[in-house]
Amino acid sequence: MPLPRALLATLCLVVLTLVGCSKGGGNNSGNGNIRLFNAFLEASALNVVVGSTTVAPAAPFERLTPYVSVNNGVQTFLVTVVGAQSPLVNSSLSIGGDAHYTYIVFGPTTAVGAVFATDSFNDPGTGFYAVRVINTAAGVGPVDVYLTPPGADLTVAAPAVSNVAYGAVSSYLSVAIGANFEIRMTPTGTKNVIFDSTPRLFAEHSGSTIVIYSKGSGTLVNAALLNDDGSGGGVIVDNLVAQYKVINASLVASPLNVFVDGSLQLSNIPFAGVSNYQQTATGAHSITVQAQATPGATLLTLNPTLSAASDTSIALVGPAGALGGVVLADDNLPPAVGSAGVRFVNASASTPSVDVFVNFSKQVSALTQNTASSYLNLTATAVTGTVYEFDFNVTGTTTALLKLTGVTIAAPHKYTVYLAGPPGSLTGIVTQDN
Repeated sequence: MPLPRALLATLCLVVLTLVGCSKGGGNNSGNGNIRLFNAFLEASALNVVVGSTTVAPAAPFERLTPYVSVNNGVQTFLVTVVGAQSPLVNSSLSIGGDAHYTYIVFGPTTAVGAVFATDSFNDPGTGFYAVRVINTAAGVGPVDVYLTPPGADLTVAAPAVSNVAYGAVSSYLSVAIGANFEIRMTPTGTKNVIFDSTPRLFAEHSGSTIVIYSKGSGTLVNAALLNDDGSGGGVIVDNLVAQYKVINASLVASPLNVFVDGSLQLSNIPFAGVSNYQQTATGAHSITVQAQATPGATLLTLNPTLSAASDTSIALVGPAGALGGVVLADDNLPPAVGSAGVRFVNASASTPSVDVFVNFSKQVSALTQNTASSYLNLTATAVTGTVYEFDFNVTGTTTALLKLTGVTIAAPHKYTVYLAGPPGSLTGIVTQDN
């Protein structure tokens, strides 16, 4: 997937070296050993070459490679998207002989980052294991990580590792062995859970790295648990939590109620109303919609599968007798610095196709009914924002169906603009998604 040069950004490189370590390494005739974890969501696969050695050929997102032997000394790290010519990363780093390293590529395309960390640690001793955290989840900020017995009350628990900033690597900490640990994460200083796991078992004397990364949510994160034992193994630990929001772009006269798996979750959503994101369990759900005026009469049933650490928007469209739902995967990774990300959705009742103009310049062509455009990066200031006009025209004509004037968008947020309503009475619904 070729990437335009204009989208490639300055590499943010974090290097960590730990000294006096007795575990996690091994003799390899003086060469170093490097494994890759691909936390870069916005590409199909990455090639990683260190010096003259290919460490990762065509590694997909969330792939953890085995350790690969590479020459020691200062080596060039070259990371490219498969099929692209311009590198995402081109940097030089020093590799120690007989050392083991984890190399992580992460971030949005507009601000690619990499972490290069040594994987050796002091044996924590009998009754303990060692753990560290690497935070590569863009847009979330610093994170606290809790390791507790399953179901423990988080409000009275202290984090095992606290205040791990974006792009940072914590030190290894010794933790007392328990039967199982539930891994939970919160924004630093809060108890708002943005990651929850099934119980995990940690072995005595072992060392592990918890990699926090993004799957596109602006709030939730996912995790990988890497074994720092010289073998290079590890597993993805999927978040048990997903998020959804509902937008009422329908022609139903009454406000709408939304039930998830038979339980009322959102009540009395008026036309053009937009809920906040709602947390729910990952996996398949039954979502039913009823009119406030006719309780018990189901107008629509949807069965979306909500993936781990994802944000989903569900736009309700059409009349009561043919109510439909447009399920959209939201990409709430931060846009380029000094910009806001904006996409457009044609959720109108009977407009088959529209062109979208941004400040009088056509940016989206032939946006068909019940579909979304890709995100546009629009220049915007932070806090006070920048004012734009969005016009929706009949495709291929100068006939304007709707002009949205004076729309303020601010960096570094993501927005969705919905075209909604019946012919002759169209309206725009502007949502800020992160």
